[in-house]
Amino acid sequence: MISLVFVGFAYQALAPTSNGVLFGTLFVNEGGYSNATSTQTGSYNVTLTAQKGSGSILLTFLSGTDLVQNQNHLLSISNYTIDTNKVSMVIGGHTITLPWQDNDTVWNHQYDNNYIASWGPSAPAYEIRGQIAGSVFGLPSAAYVEFRFAAQGGNPVRDF
Repeated sequence: MISLVFVGFAYQALAPTSNGVLFGTLFVNEGGYSNATSTQTGSYNVTLTAQKGSGSILLTFLSGTDLVQNQNHLLSISNYTIDTNKVSMVIGGHTITLPWQDNDTVWNHQYDNNYIASWGPSAPAYEIRGQIAGSVFGLPSAAYVEFRFAAQGGNPVRDF
């Protein structure tokens, strides 16, 4: 089982809502749920860039074990949008939707006011939000996956 955590910041860089730049990190844990402790982990810096709904996500390995199976850690995205309610995109044919969360109880409010998508086969119901799959990163179906983008200033992004 593998877990992923993505923490990032949404910055207004381009206009309108199908354009943008997001920076953050990705955390991978093989345990299948958010706080699994007896498994391998890996951390990544992440840069997302998009213009007119198309762009890329670059994963730069930082520490632990490199668990992401995409050889160059560069993923194409399409249909990218961001607004006050959600961030959405398509990666490798998979739709990713990160709804705005005012109150994050999974990490004891550490990530309040974030766009968050999470899923895992061993995850309790309160950890499942939005739409995401570990297969986007070449991970097995047993993976817990979590993406987070913090809006600049702690408020939902207003249309770019």
